[in-house]
Amino acid sequence: MTATPPNLPRHQQGPRSQQLLMVLLGDYWFARSEPIPSAVLVELMRAFDVTPSGARAAIQRLAQRGVLYGVKEGRQTSYGVPAMTQERINTHVVSLFRSHLPQEWDGRWTLVGYSLPDAERDARRTLRETLRQLRFGPLYDGMWIRPGDHRALIQEELSENREHLTVVTDARLGDDEAQAVSSAFGLDELAGAYRAFIAEWTPLARRLDQVGREGVIALMSERSARPGDEALRLRTSIMREWRELRRRDPRLPHALLGADFPMHRAVDVCAAVYDSLGPLAEAAFRRMLEPARDDLAPLVTHHTFAASSALLSSA
Repeated sequence: MTATPPNLPRHQQGPRSQQLLMVLLGDYWFARSEPIPSAVLVELMRAFDVTPSGARAAIQRLAQRGVLYGVKEGRQTSYGVPAMTQERINTHVVSLFRSHLPQEWDGRWTLVGYSLPDAERDARRTLRETLRQLRFGPLYDGMWIRPGDHRALIQEELSENREHLTVVTDARLGDDEAQAVSSAFGLDELAGAYRAFIAEWTPLARRLDQVGREGVIALMSERSARPGDEALRLRTSIMREWRELRRRDPRLPHALLGADFPMHRAVDVCAAVYDSLGPLAEAAFRRMLEPARDDLAPLVTHHTFAASSALLSSA
């Protein structure tokens, strides 16, 4: 009797094509600025059911935003990612692959209070959004908190609003710290998102663990006649979802989350899928690039959670 293939996650329809392309380039063209022919980028996105016109539109929008740069060579146009500083590379690597690791924290907080008149609603809205991007959470309407000492960050990012701010460092919260933190940072909702991620990807993670490295091709072949394309789809899909989760996550010290917070399990599931499918997905990316630029094909790489520390000193 033939075993029933596992109910593996399928690529979600309607992804934002610009985001999809940047995940692909970040995963397999990491820290490289050599331009890739636009036809290859279109072919890569076709594996995700993005139409050629949709792919070209995404490429053009990214170029207009300066995220990509274009090079014209005869009739062929190629696009590359502008060279990044090592600091920016490190920030990206830490955000995706290492921000879940335990961090030292002495129990102190930075508090930011602000007061803006009702007539300046737009300024208040912008300030709140900036604080949220800086991973502060609203303790009250005009009082935001973040664990640690962030005076330098506030000085750098909020200098224009300094006259409206009251900043307190080395603060401590009271006995109701856990409840206040959960409310300020929306931890219940975030935990639910992590649990959904775990439920979606655990079946695949378990199967990959069962079959081992040699069985990955066979497992992907159960889903597609081109197992490399399926590995590329799945690996890119899980990284796209992981990126969204890490952007939402305030990345609090583990002492505030507790040992059973689902982020801990989610990163294990993500790493199991992402790392296992890396070689096969890399080969698929290289196969699509080689007919157009066989000189660039050997430059295609993939990275893993397990070896992410090496990326911090590369490029």
